Amino acid sequence: MPILHRMVRILILSVCLFAAASASSACADELSTPSSPAYLDLSWADLLPEGEAERIAELMQVQAIQNGFDHFGLERMPQIQTFNTVEALDGRRVRIGGYVLPFDFTGSGTINRFLLVPYVGACIHVPPPPPNQLVYVTADTPVEIGGLWHPVFVEGVMRTARHDNDLGDTAYTLELIEITPYRS
Repeated sequence: MPILHRMVRILILSVCLFAAASASSACADELSTPSSPAYLDLSWADLLPEGEAERIAELMQVQAIQNGFDHFGLERMPQIQTFNTVEALDGRRVRIGGYVLPFDFTGSGTINRFLLVPYVGACIHVPPPPPNQLVYVTADTPVEIGGLWHPVFVEGVMRTARHDNDLGDTAYTLELIEITPYRS
């Protein structure tokens, strides 16, 4: 991937995270009051505690400068290690949209554990999202997905539980209840 393309991706992610900071206060208000539906609808910004978006943007800039906006010769881009979570989400039934990054497929094309990522292409070869912008999802029974490029909603019980793995460390874990195609 050309250096300029990587720089643009880093800048876009930084802008998105910075914009998310203003949304996090609205989430805090919603979390303090009972939710009327069976689940709490979340955006990725809702996973960031107050001030976290600015902190991540600063860490990404430092990382980009240290790597010279280039990672030739590196097997993978380092993940910014910030595991700060919104504790009010622990134990809540939630729904969040994103993309599936499976750990492994069974012979029947089903999966029972995967990462939910905020955008297509979130992987170790570009700056991966920080752990509090990835969700490790587990399912008691394997689920079938339409494809890696198809967005989905996952619904389940959110835990503020760290999970370290080769695809990307996570600060959140979700016990899957239902997965459905994303519809706006």
